[in-house]
Amino acid sequence: MRPSKEQMTSALNEANRMRIADDDPQALAKCFLYLQQRNHSLEEIFKHLEYFLEFGMPAEEHAKLLRLVEGIREQDLSERGGNEARFGL
Repeated sequence: MRPSKEQMTSALNEANRMRIADDDPQALAKCFLYLQQRNHSLEEIFKHLEYFLEFGMPAEEHAKLLRLVEGIREQDLSERGGNEARFGL
């Protein structure tokens, strides 16, 4: 079930408060904040993919999509501490 906008705002505020107060023994706030940021990034990709599927992809939209995907890929690599070779799309 999807939370309301007010519930999401409240949960984000509480997660931030927990992290600032170092009151997150099971890392729930850390996980919630990470997943929220990750979801936001994926929603941006989804928005551009919907545009592509409906209208095709002009060069500008293609470039935006590539930057979004590359940003997530770089975040994944840095979080894993990996130095894997990058291959462009």
